[in-house]
Amino acid sequence: MKKLTLKRLRLNSLRIQITLSVLIMTLPLTGMLLYNNFYAIDVVRAQVADSYKNTLSLHMNQIDSNLNDIDSYIHTIAGTGYDLIALKQAETDDQYYMSKAYIFNKLSYDMALFKLLGSFFVYVEDRHDYMDVYSTGVSYEEKEIVKDHITNMITQQKIPKGVRTKRWQHTQIGQEHYLINIVKSGDVYLGGWVRTDELLKPLTALKLGEGGTTLIADDQGESITNRSLVDNDGINLRKNLNEHYLSGSDRKYLVVGTESYRGNFNLIAVIPDRNILANLPYLQRLIWFITISSLIFIPIGLYLMKQVFLNPLKRVLLAMSRVRGGDWGVRVNAELGAEEFKILGFSFNSMMNEIQTLRVNVFEEQLNKQREELQRLQLQVNPHFFLNALNIVYNLAKVKNHQLIMEMTMSLIKYFRFLFRSNTSFVRLNDELQHTRHYLSIQELRFPEKLTWKVDAPDYLTDIPVPPLVIQSFVENSIKHAVTMEEPIHITVYVGFEDEIDGSMMKISIKDTGKGFEDKVLQELLAGKNIENEQGEHIGIWNVQRRLKLLYNETVSIHYYNDKETGGAVVEIIVPTQPVMEGKR
Repeated sequence: MKKLTLKRLRLNSLRIQITLSVLIMTLPLTGMLLYNNFYAIDVVRAQVADSYKNTLSLHMNQIDSNLNDIDSYIHTIAGTGYDLIALKQAETDDQYYMSKAYIFNKLSYDMALFKLLGSFFVYVEDRHDYMDVYSTGVSYEEKEIVKDHITNMITQQKIPKGVRTKRWQHTQIGQEHYLINIVKSGDVYLGGWVRTDELLKPLTALKLGEGGTTLIADDQGESITNRSLVDNDGINLRKNLNEHYLSGSDRKYLVVGTESYRGNFNLIAVIPDRNILANLPYLQRLIWFITISSLIFIPIGLYLMKQVFLNPLKRVLLAMSRVRGGDWGVRVNAELGAEEFKILGFSFNSMMNEIQTLRVNVFEEQLNKQREELQRLQLQVNPHFFLNALNIVYNLAKVKNHQLIMEMTMSLIKYFRFLFRSNTSFVRLNDELQHTRHYLSIQELRFPEKLTWKVDAPDYLTDIPVPPLVIQSFVENSIKHAVTMEEPIHITVYVGFEDEIDGSMMKISIKDTGKGFEDKVLQELLAGKNIENEQGEHIGIWNVQRRLKLLYNETVSIHYYNDKETGGAVVEIIVPTQPVMEGKR
């Protein structure tokens, strides 16, 4: 429950609410700017991807159209022309070579119609005869390598069969990549091949930025051209080319591609993403600048708000908290903060000055009242004691016991002299003990053979200041409630030194051998209550307790109990050896 309350207080604090208010106002704006920024980037990417995809699709349509023309020509020659039929039906070598020469001339003449084509070739299976017609730019080594590869394909029956849309199949021969189309007519094979590099030449003028390129990949997503770029940068070409996407390990590339309808290959463009974003106008940079600036200035704004508003408010709250804890001398530095907080600080300081002045006046008035109360308590004279003392003197005069009259009179003189001059808060312990001895001497004359006493204290404590009439009041209480005419009692007063953790303390012990405290009275004394006797008179102990509390505050302690051996009452008073004197208060 306490944790929930503290949490609720923190949430309700002005600091938290202001911070939340600022964040609620700024974070949605920052979020919108970020969203707008990424949305703009996605739009630019989409526009760039659509532009390149349209270009690739246009070029792929041209490639497919050229491959389709070559394919149609090959099928026309293989299916309806009489050239291959004559080659197949030649009965003699002369007829065969004449037909072969005719086909060679025809293919050589028609090859100029097909710019992509690298070579036509004819293979007669039963004669194991291979004939090819090449365009310019084909080396002899390439001719031989391609011838061996195609011958192996035919003899090992690696030519796809059936009706296929994608007749042009990719194959790697040596270090080069080719698209090959082969048609079988009886025992004669007719076909052509195209270098994949030739397909990319028209795209060399396409500007893809630094590091960007176009390439050809097979239908499994394996790069046919520019394989080193794909492998080094970790570009994935196996995704669906119907949509553009980003790929790459260290550098990101925008991948755009299109599929061929005549061959098992794809035409792909990879564009560095940084080049695309570099083509953005100043809007993208401006959005980033605003976003980053807002993220920087929000903490700065909160810090300034803390310095200008929250810290001065915190100083005022801390000052008020210290005042509530009892520190009335605290003041607020009114020179710091905004003008409103300066006014608040000056007002607070003025109010505290007035309060402190009032407190000083009230405190002085309370001190005066305490002094008056102390003097009133100290000057209280027990009328019974006074009358009894006069009665003793009268009786001694009747029996003409002049010596005892003189002792009694001298004790009364010293007693009342000390009593009437004890208008200060503290006297020397020796004076207080001597006054107690005078009082006990008077009482000893009053109760002959029924009262004995002993007052003892070490010499090093005789100069310790103590409140006047305290010890005598407890002794008087013992005589009043313990002395009877039946059995004699003994009263002991002992003062000793007691060292405690809080400082040097002195213990004053008053014991008697009477009946002790009644249980009810003892409980009320321990509870600090004001006790009245059956006649409604206040017992003198409460008087002393009141004086000690006024003089020592909480540093005094009084213990009441009955002695286990004698059963008499015991009072122990523990007071500091160095109390705050009246003149220093």
